[in-house]
Amino acid sequence: MTQTNTAYVILRRAILDCELAPDTPLVISSLKSRFGFGWTPLREALPRLEAERLVVFAANKGYRVAPVSVSGLKDLQIARTAIETELLLRSIDLGGDDWEAHLVAAHHLLAQTPLPPAGAITSASLTWEKRHEGFHAALLTGANAPWLEQLARQTSDQLHRHHRFMLNGPQVNDRLEGADGSLLRETFDRTLGLAHHTALMDAAVDRDKQRAIALLKEHVGFSLAVYACLWPESETGQEAAA
Repeated sequence: MTQTNTAYVILRRAILDCELAPDTPLVISSLKSRFGFGWTPLREALPRLEAERLVVFAANKGYRVAPVSVSGLKDLQIARTAIETELLLRSIDLGGDDWEAHLVAAHHLLAQTPLPPAGAITSASLTWEKRHEGFHAALLTGANAPWLEQLARQTSDQLHRHHRFMLNGPQVNDRLEGADGSLLRETFDRTLGLAHHTALMDAAVDRDKQRAIALLKEHVGFSLAVYACLWPESETGQEAAA
C-alpha cells in the first residue's frame, strides 16, 4: 500500500470514529505531527476524502471534517431506507440457508454483548458497535446486488460517524446528568436494545416481507428520537453539530 493510500485509510477511519471530530480544521502541519505522514500523502488523501463527503473544503479556509447535523441525518435516513429496503426484499427472496445461518449467528453475537454506555467509548462499546453493524450487514447479504451493497456500505459509514458523535459527543454526559437524564437513558435503551433486532431477524427468516420492511423503517427512524432527545432545539430548525 502506498503512503497516500495508507494516509487515506487512517484519516478516513479517524473521521468515521470521530477521533477527528466533526468540523475540526484539517491543517496539514498538525496532521503531519499527529499521524506521522509526509506532506504529499496528506495533500493527496484529503481530496479523496472530500469526494466521499467526509471532508469539506472552503477557499481561504482549507479543509475541515464534514459537520454532522439533524438535516444530514434525515437525508441519510432517506438514502438508507431506500437502499436497505430493496436489499432486504431481495435477501428475503433470494437468500438461502447460508444467509439465514449468517443472520442468526450475527444476532447471537449481538445478544451476547451488553449495551454500550452512552457518553463514553470503551472496549465493550466498540465490541457492541462492531457486532451491531455486523447484524445489519448480515440482513442484506442475501441480495446478490453488489452495486446496491456498495451504496449501503457508504451510507452506513456516514451514519456510523453521526451515531458515534451522537452517543459520545461532549453534550451527552451533561444531558445524562441533567434533569432529562432518565428520559435519555430510556431512549438509548429502546433504540439500541435487542428486542427490536430480534423481531427484525424473525420477520426476515420467516420471509414476512411486509413486517420486515415495517420494522426496518421503524429502526432507521430510532436515531432521530435520540437526536431529538439530545438536542430538542433542533426541532425548531437549529442543527446540532460539533
